[in-house]
Amino acid sequence: MFPSSGALGARMTSHIAGWNGGYVLELGPGTGVFTKALLQRGIPEEKLVLVEQSESFAHALQLTYPKASVIQGDAVEIRRYLTALGIEQVEEVVSGIPLVALGIANRKAICDVGLSVLREGGSFVQVTFFWRCPIPEDIIKKHSGVKKYCGVVKRNFPPAFVWRVSR
Repeated sequence: MFPSSGALGARMTSHIAGWNGGYVLELGPGTGVFTKALLQRGIPEEKLVLVEQSESFAHALQLTYPKASVIQGDAVEIRRYLTALGIEQVEEVVSGIPLVALGIANRKAICDVGLSVLREGGSFVQVTFFWRCPIPEDIIKKHSGVKKYCGVVKRNFPPAFVWRVSR
């Protein structure tokens, strides 16, 4: 895979008009393109919780964003990580995890826990390289979510589709 483009980072965070005071959870930040876009939207670094499975990416993120809470671990364990940080809910979830590649059980588990820690009025934004929303419909319904297609970013390789589920 290629790193996400700045154009994709801008699209993934375009709905964020500013900081509402809470935390923003980023799943699978990788090289930090979406993290940078979140900072450009006014989210304070110390209000970012970055969950990255790769040890090397997590280490690089901690060096680049020392005020953020960087967790090297599995996104299925989001609730446990947030509880350890004393965080009950987050304002937004921004996900770069390749959900389709994980299989349906892991995809459902990650989306379910991601939506469950999201405050009412917040949203779960997901990138995919397929035209269909990778967040399972039954999980969206379970959390009274509203799905929205946010467009395709052609200035990314490969072109990326962005979906958002609001609570």
